Amino acid sequence: MSFSTTVSLATGTLKVSAHESSALFKHYIDFAARNNPKRGFLFVSKVLGKHYPCKASVMQDSYTQLNKLLDATNLGTCVFIGMAETATALGLGVYETWCQSNNSKTGIYLQTSRYFLADHEYVNFEEAHSHATGFYLYLPTNPADLQCFQQAETLILIDDEISTGNTFANLINAYKCHNPNLKRVIVMSLLNLTSAISRQNVATKTNIKVEWLSILSGQFEFTPKTDYQFTSINLNSSAKCKQHLLGSNFGRLGINQSLPSLTGIDKFSANLTTNAKILLVGTGEFIYHAYLIALKLEQQGFETYVQSTTRSPILIGNAIQNCLEFQDNYEDGIPNYLYNYQADQYDAVAIVHETPKNAALNHLSKLLNATTLKVNNGTVSIS
Repeated sequence: MSFSTTVSLATGTLKVSAHESSALFKHYIDFAARNNPKRGFLFVSKVLGKHYPCKASVMQDSYTQLNKLLDATNLGTCVFIGMAETATALGLGVYETWCQSNNSKTGIYLQTSRYFLADHEYVNFEEAHSHATGFYLYLPTNPADLQCFQQAETLILIDDEISTGNTFANLINAYKCHNPNLKRVIVMSLLNLTSAISRQNVATKTNIKVEWLSILSGQFEFTPKTDYQFTSINLNSSAKCKQHLLGSNFGRLGINQSLPSLTGIDKFSANLTTNAKILLVGTGEFIYHAYLIALKLEQQGFETYVQSTTRSPILIGNAIQNCLEFQDNYEDGIPNYLYNYQADQYDAVAIVHETPKNAALNHLSKLLNATTLKVNNGTVSIS
């Protein structure tokens, strides 16, 4: 059974057809317009804990479903990469699920990042269509992880949606400069709308075998409104070192096993009423730990949801009901946003952050009437 729809956006008309059923597609994906002249549309995932509030158990199920696509493959030594900022939790979730079911396998996880870390070697590439084009992929700091990075047979790239594959072609070629032994690439996503021509272009540009695995697949066509006036916004990170803000390694510098269990969550949950409805808000690329806290609380009987702040400039309408704007907490001096937030839906809100407490976080916590939870080396503390 296939699904097709035509969506009218403020920036143009989006036509989408998928090979899956309407019910399955709508479980995962909705649509919105972006304030971005290079790409005026957005496929809004409902299971990322990003632009939609999402139950932790639903996020966990998406990790499991993607991981199942890898079960029949012989990966050998592999490198998993989650794409910032939207898919950092998705990438790490797939990797951790893989670790838990493949104890004898060898593989590491990295995420791309928009934040510059001095004294760390990196693979530099661009996402040309993005609102913020510059990315870093840091080489692992652990010698054994670095050896895996430089000798892995398989590269696994994970994103929420793929429309052309151009960014992956850029990243694959940049990575190949560090690993001449690479034999295959697997591109995993919730939604893959690349055409046969686009996939062939990626294979041609990279000169390597590329496999495409996704829960949903299909095609799209976007016709922009020629008279739509986009607003100019600078959303690129500064070139200043952010090491003082990122005290722990949650994937930017490479990890080789599941993250340790979080401690200290009970200090937050002790103040919650039975059956409370709670929102855990991640910050930017730092989404996964909001998910981990939410999952632990859900298992204790609380109704928990996950969202994250983002620098992505999305227009109100279609999948986006409302928008809160505030300053980012990574000292970039750029606007960040929280979409589809309804204050009266929750009994408690907590912001889960990795950076030190600063004016931006203080402002956001007042805006959301939220507790702030700092995560450092596996310990959660009320900040």
